[in-house]
Amino acid sequence: MEQAIGEFLAYLAEVEKGAENTILAYRTDLEQFRRAVSQWLSRPASVDVIDEDAARAYVAWLQSRGYRPSTVSRKMAAVRSFVTYVLPRHERAPDGVLSILQPPPSSGHHARVLSRQEVHALIQAPQERGSPRDLRDSAIMALLYATGMRAAEVVGLRLNHVDLEAGQMILPGEEAPRALGGALGHMKRYLREGRPQMLNSLNEWALFLNQRGGALSRQGLWLVVKRWARKAGLGRDVSPHTLRRTLGAHMIEEGYSRREVRRRLGLSSSNSLRATSPTGEPGEAFEA
Repeated sequence: MEQAIGEFLAYLAEVEKGAENTILAYRTDLEQFRRAVSQWLSRPASVDVIDEDAARAYVAWLQSRGYRPSTVSRKMAAVRSFVTYVLPRHERAPDGVLSILQPPPSSGHHARVLSRQEVHALIQAPQERGSPRDLRDSAIMALLYATGMRAAEVVGLRLNHVDLEAGQMILPGEEAPRALGGALGHMKRYLREGRPQMLNSLNEWALFLNQRGGALSRQGLWLVVKRWARKAGLGRDVSPHTLRRTLGAHMIEEGYSRREVRRRLGLSSSNSLRATSPTGEPGEAFEA
């Protein structure tokens, strides 16, 4: 399993361009997973032993350590991401293992914010098959997180709003373009490999298409996020707006001022809700 973990971390660094601290956190959590499964087996663990029983043993091991729910969620997110990457490469479906690695229930009444590992797991969940719809779904979720756009804004996007060469969107009524940031690679792949196969009419200018080749609806976008959150083992309380809230929380963690966050998300201070940070503490206020 050590080699598989190394390959996965290299993939995060070289292909996904993951942040150094994120990759270090993944390394720590995955090495812990390997040791826990090896301890359960009483022998060195390989990829071949990653199954539902191993997942249950790992969950029990985490519970025995008395970690906070937020810490358990983070560690499970790292393992889910690894499982989603490695099992299909060994011609095995990850769904059974992912169903076991469910994060503990949230203890507070605050709206949920995902950890960076959970965001990565969510965006990567559709990538293995690489069908046109899967490419679309990854692009949608990456865009929601990278830009903080509302669901209604995303389904209203048209082809002429996106400039892949400049890595930005130019939207009507907005003075400054919006950077695509970490969504750029996913957008490029969708527009080059996914959307052309979904398109039924050259007269359709909607950026994100449904299975019939027309514009994706707001309800359709909501179902996209719900579907992959479930597949990634993130539970049922993840929605398009969760990614918007999560971006705001992560910006605060990175040292952006509240004013900068509100400007990025298009917020007004008089219309907000409070989110729970990935560490389990009450976070900043973000608009509903």
